[in-house]
Amino acid sequence: MSRIVDNPEAYFLKFIPVRDDLLQRLEAEATREEIPIVGPVVGELLYILARSSGARRVLELGAATGYSAIYLARALAANGGRLVTLESNPAMARRAEANLREAGLAATVEVVCRDALEVLATIPADSLDLVFMDMEKRDYARALPHLRRGLRVGGLLVADNVAFQEADDFNRGITWEPGWRAVSLLAFLPFHSPERDGLCLAVRV
Repeated sequence: MSRIVDNPEAYFLKFIPVRDDLLQRLEAEATREEIPIVGPVVGELLYILARSSGARRVLELGAATGYSAIYLARALAANGGRLVTLESNPAMARRAEANLREAGLAATVEVVCRDALEVLATIPADSLDLVFMDMEKRDYARALPHLRRGLRVGGLLVADNVAFQEADDFNRGITWEPGWRAVSLLAFLPFHSPERDGLCLAVRV
């Protein structure tokens, strides 16, 4: 039987996706200012999921400085789609807008400075192809009914930080409530905050 590589975390650190200067600058800012970001591994995963699914109508819950929005918007620019990203902190929303402009993605992304749950309550049924959720973990479970309505059948939900204690109600709901097929993955995620965390991928059925 084949053996797993020695020290797999050190081994896979060699394969972190390449980032441009803007993304590396945002990573440095996140470290310096203790801003939680998804990092390049989850960022690249978001790009791959959005691009390969052909998603065109995408909602992000929690923009921070726009790091993950850049990955999603680059996929959507190739798909001919559009991203709406929600951020309740006005200062962060302004930074996200500036970073997305610098990335040349202003035409692909709308940054909305509003409470995510308030916006979710107004989302039309079956209007979204993909949702990336990275807001306050205590609100994840409260968002589930809105997401089940807003995502089309076959639409994808990606939830970050599901290893946090505050995500427990969400984890139970997404696993046992009808209307979802879900898998949660505990993973090593370099440059993610934190580096050992869970990701949930769920499809609306």
